[in-house]
Amino acid sequence: VQTCALPILYHALLEGRFAFDFVHEDRLELEWLQKYRALLLPNVAMLSDKQCEQLRAYVRAGGSLMASFETSLYDENLKPREEIGLADLVGVSKAGAAVGTDGNAYSARIEKQHAILEGFRYTTWIAGAQNRVPLKPVEGAVATVVPGFVRYPPELAYPTERQTDEPAVVLRESGKSRIVWFPGDIERTYWMTGHSDLLRLLHNAIRWVSHDERVIQVEGAGLVEVFCWETSPGYAVHLLNYNTPNAFHGWLQSASPLGPQRVTLNLPVGVRVKTVELLRSGQKSAFALRNQVLQFTIPSLEDYEVAAIT
Repeated sequence: VQTCALPILYHALLEGRFAFDFVHEDRLELEWLQKYRALLLPNVAMLSDKQCEQLRAYVRAGGSLMASFETSLYDENLKPREEIGLADLVGVSKAGAAVGTDGNAYSARIEKQHAILEGFRYTTWIAGAQNRVPLKPVEGAVATVVPGFVRYPPELAYPTERQTDEPAVVLRESGKSRIVWFPGDIERTYWMTGHSDLLRLLHNAIRWVSHDERVIQVEGAGLVEVFCWETSPGYAVHLLNYNTPNAFHGWLQSASPLGPQRVTLNLPVGVRVKTVELLRSGQKSAFALRNQVLQFTIPSLEDYEVAAIT
């Protein structure tokens, strides 16, 4: 998974234990992007015409895209466009200028089930964002906007409109390419509110656009960043423990040790494994390799651990 740099989406990716990378805005040529299954654009408002065309080429080549709010609504000089720069790619058209809610976020009404709505089976409404770019109706929207309404006093806490035809998310699929377009600033709203519905929605969307083709999965408690790369002798899995009360203050005073972390790694055909060595703890780990799927457990994680696979 590939993301343009915004720390709030970075946090969501950490929570989902996705292995991801960063790409520079001046390196959007297909030769740079084609190795990534999906590109995530969290409110990347400024995109030049050239960058928009490069993203179109990436999608035409089978790449997937997730974007939100004002992405491509301005050019590289912050000049607003009449229409969303990637509107033709996504199949959307804006119905007006960006709308703020003064903290009273809109809700999303579930119109039909979809993979990005996994886990919301027993409700018809989920949280929306605090700001959005209104979109014109699209065919087959899986969720629609319920405009924001005051929460207090309780006597007035009810929506004036319970159902609209304004899409709360737009999905598009063509061949291997998948697109998710959120008209709201859901990453920012999640960061401000900590709403678990929004985090689940982001995780579901990332899994869907990437076809959930994760090479590595790490299961266990705590906030952990996952790196995985191929080396000359084999492969390496690097885990960083961010489990601390001040994880996002720019410095790390201490880390709270974590328990077992179960690693599953999909290896190329023909690769054999002789040993899995945990370099930080100086121990070797028992492992199982079946049908090119390697599994092993890191018994505990203090500040970091590196598993060298040879």
